[in-house]
Amino acid sequence: MARIAVLSESTNASDLVTSELRRLLQERFGDGGKGWVPIAKGWGAHLHQDVEWSHSGWRPYIVNWGEAPLGRYGLGGVLFTSAGRGSWATYATARRGTAGRAVSRFRLFYLAWPGGGEVSLRLDDGEPERLDTRADAPEDRVHEVRAPLGAHRLEVRSGDGDVRLYGMVMETDGPGVVVDALAYPGVSAGQLDHFDPEHLAAQVGLRETDLLVFWLGGADVGVRAFSREWILEHYGGAIRNMRRGRPEASCLVVSTLDRARARDGRVRSRPGVSRVVASQEAVARAEGCGYFDLYGATGGEGTMERWSRSGPRYAAPDLTHLTAAGAAHVGALLHRELLRGYEAFLDPSDSIIGSDPSRMVRRR
Repeated sequence: MARIAVLSESTNASDLVTSELRRLLQERFGDGGKGWVPIAKGWGAHLHQDVEWSHSGWRPYIVNWGEAPLGRYGLGGVLFTSAGRGSWATYATARRGTAGRAVSRFRLFYLAWPGGGEVSLRLDDGEPERLDTRADAPEDRVHEVRAPLGAHRLEVRSGDGDVRLYGMVMETDGPGVVVDALAYPGVSAGQLDHFDPEHLAAQVGLRETDLLVFWLGGADVGVRAFSREWILEHYGGAIRNMRRGRPEASCLVVSTLDRARARDGRVRSRPGVSRVVASQEAVARAEGCGYFDLYGATGGEGTMERWSRSGPRYAAPDLTHLTAAGAAHVGALLHRELLRGYEAFLDPSDSIIGSDPSRMVRRR
């Protein structure tokens, strides 16, 4: 099983880009399952494809504000608390499309702690399984529920106590590929410091991620404190923390897309985009990660203006986010670049370190 985690900005808050990437990779390499799904919505625009998902009654603590107890947000950047009985979430295999149609194991990522309570897990129409989340000291854990490969539904429901959960993983036994959509809408590089470093590293280790894709940076376009050094420190620090939990994993930094705004009847790219893109390449090289200049590969400055009048339109009306067609286009570009890197891995003599910014940079 190959597990890919895509940490992204609000551009992928609805899992549309990663859904296209998931579909294309699974068609070639096999269906590893849907992957990561949060307990509930962390942000207003938080949606997930390739799964039937519903929830109610959870309180989210998002990494943006740094308010979660102990700095523990899980891989998805959100801690969910129940504060008593009645909070629930359900996860079922998808009824449409080609991805997420089967599952053979559900893995619940949660925090065990002294004030924890009981969680009920019910697979299909079976008897509920009780999970006690109390512990003498805070400890991140994973609980697995097995099922015969096929279509299934799992219900998670809180009992007494303060239940603290991170998310659910839906997988098959492989072989195949899993693409986790880990969207952090509005998170700047500096806000990544809100993660407890040891917790973040441990979460990557528990997830056994094979490729970490860092597609962040859009929120930094308007940050007043922005500088190359600032990005190297905070963005680079998050990359180092995550890789420490899985040293054997590969990593890839993907640049932010163009962002634009309309003024005086004209659409212009925001001036801070290019400096963020340059800093992202510097971070990739400093941390020994691959780099894909998505900004350059999609046309660079003026892309959102062109995409706002393309047919079909790729740019949303806010000139920052993507339409469904735009998301599918970007997902296909990411798929193409990952395959280039994979093919270069199979043939080490074909190193792709070089000057072409539309290709990934790989270490020897």
